[in-house]
Order: sequence, then structure tokens, then C-alpha cells
Amino acid sequence: MLKRSLISTMLSMMIGSASIMAADVCSATEPEVVSTCGLPETAVNFKSDDLISRNIFVELGGPSLGVGIGYDQRFKTNSVFGFRAGLSFTNGSWDDSGWFGAYDGAYYTDVDFKGVTIPLEINAIMGKRASKFELGIGATPCILHRHEVKYWGLYPDDSGTEVKDGSRINIFGTLNIGYRLQRKSGFFLRAGLSFLIGDIKCSPIDGLLLIPNLSLGYTIR
Repeated sequence: MLKRSLISTMLSMMIGSASIMAADVCSATEPEVVSTCGLPETAVNFKSDDLISRNIFVELGGPSLGVGIGYDQRFKTNSVFGFRAGLSFTNGSWDDSGWFGAYDGAYYTDVDFKGVTIPLEINAIMGKRASKFELGIGATPCILHRHEVKYWGLYPDDSGTEVKDGSRINIFGTLNIGYRLQRKSGFFLRAGLSFLIGDIKCSPIDGLLLIPNLSLGYTIR
């Protein structure tokens, strides 16, 4: 009888201890359970905010000098600085004839151009909310077909012309300033002004040209 009582008491104590241990495990917080399993700390502290927002958009004007598509993202999470790249089609003209074609210098030039542009840019966005101020600087290489006509004398009584027609690689510099709607995901918007800087010998423009830009797109993560 004594042995049976002793065995029964020991079994009751073992069952009670096991129940208490199970209750402790079930009531443990999530970090404690993860820590017991030996998972890396980065897995415990992972948040969706650590992902970088990536923007895909359609652009009109600006560094594209036409219509194109672009891609934009930050260099790292929550960074002010980022980059953009794109591919666009342009078709336009430029001349230095002055107001109403009246130019009193030795000559003036008309240039018609069309082709492909590749806007490249380093930019910075500032602001704690979705609405931000944007500033960017870059360069836009171009592969263009150019029809260039140089006139001598006063318009319209020109004394001579020189025509150049052909395709070649061009490039111009860009400076962008404007507004950006940058959410973590969803609708994306850029609007502002672009300063295009070039030389007639190596770009489709000559001097400084101010042109508006508008980008509409979507932000993914």
C-alpha cells in the first residue's frame, strides 16, 4: 500500500510540473519564443518599411525632351538620394533666329531633330510626408537624326545656306526642380521645370532651354 501511494504521489507531481511548463511556453511573448528557437535577430525585427520603393512612370517633356518611360528609386531605404533612368522618343526643332526670324548677326541656324533619348539622373527628395521637393542633376545622351540649315545674311534676303543632314550621337545636361508625390506604394507623380544645357555641335539644343516636365506612374515595393 505504501508503495502504491508513493508512486501515485510522484505521478501526480510529474503531471503537474508538465502542465505548468506547457502553460509557461504558451504564455511566452513572440520575441521570447523566437529567441528560444535561436532565429537571427534580423528576422525578429523585420518590418515592411525596410523595403525600397521603386517607381515606374511615363514622362512628358523634361529630360526626355519628348515622351518616354522611366524608372526611379532611392539608393537605400529612407535615403534622400536616388537615381532615375529612362528611354524616350523626341521630335522637335530649334533655331537661333531671334524674335520673328529677325537676326542681325552673321548667320543663324535652324535644326530639326528626331530620335531616341536616354535620360540619366541623380536626384534628391526632401520632405517628411508624401508631398516632397525634388532636385536633380544629370545628362541625357541622344541618338538623333538631325537636319541642320545654316543661313548667311539677314532674313528673309539670305545670301547663302549650308545644309547638314545625318544621324549622330548627341548629349545635353539637365537640371530638374519640382514637386513629387512619393508614397510607399500606389500612384506616383512628378511635376516641375527642367533646364536643358547644350551646345549645337553636340546636342539638339544650343545654350539654355527651359521646358516643363510631368511624370505619372506607380510605386511598387
